[in-house]
Order: sequence, then C-alpha cells, then structure tokens
Amino acid sequence: MKTSILLLMIAFSFGAFAQAKYSTVSENFMAYHEKIASAERMYKNDSLLQAYAKFDISIAEYKGAINPGHYFRAALCAIKIKEEFKALHFLEKAITNGFEIDSAKKEAVVFYNQNTKKEYQDNITKWEEARDNNRNFDWTNELYAIKDANKKYEAAKFKGAVEYCTSCMKNKACSKTSQDYVSKYRIVKEKMKADSITAATLLQKIQQYGFPSMKVLSKEACSIAHNILLNYDVDRKNERLDGMLSRAMIEGHISPEFYASVIDRRNLMSGEMPEFYEPLTGYEKTIAKDIAVINKKRRTIGLYPIKIVSTAGTKPKDPNAIKKASGLYDY
Repeated sequence: MKTSILLLMIAFSFGAFAQAKYSTVSENFMAYHEKIASAERMYKNDSLLQAYAKFDISIAEYKGAINPGHYFRAALCAIKIKEEFKALHFLEKAITNGFEIDSAKKEAVVFYNQNTKKEYQDNITKWEEARDNNRNFDWTNELYAIKDANKKYEAAKFKGAVEYCTSCMKNKACSKTSQDYVSKYRIVKEKMKADSITAATLLQKIQQYGFPSMKVLSKEACSIAHNILLNYDVDRKNERLDGMLSRAMIEGHISPEFYASVIDRRNLMSGEMPEFYEPLTGYEKTIAKDIAVINKKRRTIGLYPIKIVSTAGTKPKDPNAIKKASGLYDY
C-alpha cells in the first residue's frame, strides 16, 4: 500500500513538473476581468445598455492598469446609446494610451451631437500626437524587418509540420520514431531554432525599452512581438518568461487569453495537455465533465469561463453564452 502511494506521488510530481509554469492574479484583477468579459460579451450580443453599465462601473471601480482596448469598446458602446460625452472621455483614454483606430472601426466612431462632434474633431489629432510621442519607431521598424526576414517560416511546409507534430505529441498511440514524424519534427526544430534566435533579440530590446505594449509600438509591431513570445518554444516550461508575461498581463499589456495561449502552447509542444483550453487548442476538445475544473483554473488568471454552445437546435438566448473557440479579447 505504501509503495503504491509513493509511486502515485512520484508520478504526480513528475506530471506537475512537466506542465508549464504559470502565475495567478489577485482577486481584484479576477473580478475586473470577469466584469469586462461580461461587458464585451453583452456588447457582441447587442445588449448595449447592460454592456455600457458594466464597462462604466468596471472601469470606474478598478484601481489597476486598464488596457486601451477596453476604453475603446466602452467608447463604441457609449456612442451607440447616445452617451456621447462619456464616449469622448473613453476615446481620449484609449488613444492616448496607445490604441489605433483602424479603418474598419473608424466608421463606428460617429458623433451626432454638434458639440461632441466638434470636440472630437478638435481633439483627435492632439490625442494621436500624444500617443505617437511615446512610440519607439526604430524598434517598430526593426520588428517589421524581423518579420520579413522570417517569412519563409509562415509557409505551409512549416505550419503543417508544427500541426502534425503537436497532434502526434498529444496522441500516445502516435509513433514518435516513424519516418514521417522524424522528418516533420526536423522541420519543426529548424523553425524553433529560428524562433529562439528571434526571441533572444526581442528579449534584449525588452530589457532596454520595456514590454512591447501598444504605448511603445504600433499595433502591427506589437502583434509581431507578441507572436514571437508565443512561439518561443525553447522555454517549454515557461520558466524563463513567466515573470515577464504575468507582469505584462497585470499591467494590461497582454490579455489573460494571450497569456493562457502561451501556457497551453508550451504544454502542447512538450506533449502535455493544455491548462486553459484556449482557442488554439479548441473548446471542442474539452471533455464536458472537466469544464468546471478548467474554469476554476481560468479564473485564477482572470480569464472568462468556457461555455460550450450546442450547434444543434435554435440559437441560445443566454447572453452569457459564447461560441466555442471564439475569444473575447483582441490584445
């Protein structure tokens, strides 16, 4: 009996050691992101009055760092319900904190009240100048150059090899010694080596300039930097980067969703099961009876709960329901 218990403890400790490291957040952070996720879900489902109230109260009450994307969606919501002066306040906060309004979203920023329209037109250039004054354009251009230099790794050959090997790692019945796996894993290793070199360069820049947030980089350059951090598969247990990434999440530079994607990717590349079941894994892979356990884990990093929606029958009326494999954050 004692021997069996010892063996179980050893097996458990090895399993725990193999999983990627992640950090939990404060109750205050969890509560804020629960409200924000709820507000964004309501906004996507056109429950605008409820969404606006959630955005307004959540932002006013929270003492931590707020991502500019939250301000922007709060502004869009305020515009739609004709709270235009409040929308101006949210827009100023969004833009001066680094948000870029792309062409698709600019169409939604329309003021009808003559006073708010004039105030917006008088101030938008000033807000954008304040944002751009904080930008590191040299670093931005370097990241564009890095992306161009690594374009070949976006080819189908490399994407297919990563997908094949990741699926094989999760499947105990899949042979890791077959010729097909060995040849594809060689391609994966080539990409991982390139990703590692790129990440090393990025980490040096982060030491110089701070985390690559929307305040520091353009939207596209910020996305490139985040993708480099996501693909840094050499850090399989997430031990090297966890402190930096968890701090970035708390400071509003990355979403809990992105942070969870990093952890899940690290686990998958080590042949382990995901912790949080982010869209890169797919909610459809989640065992229904495990959802309660997974949602408890998700809450420890401020991530919204999974709610699997059946595709059969009529569309659900529950405003809290979300489609499987669809995210709520865009940063």
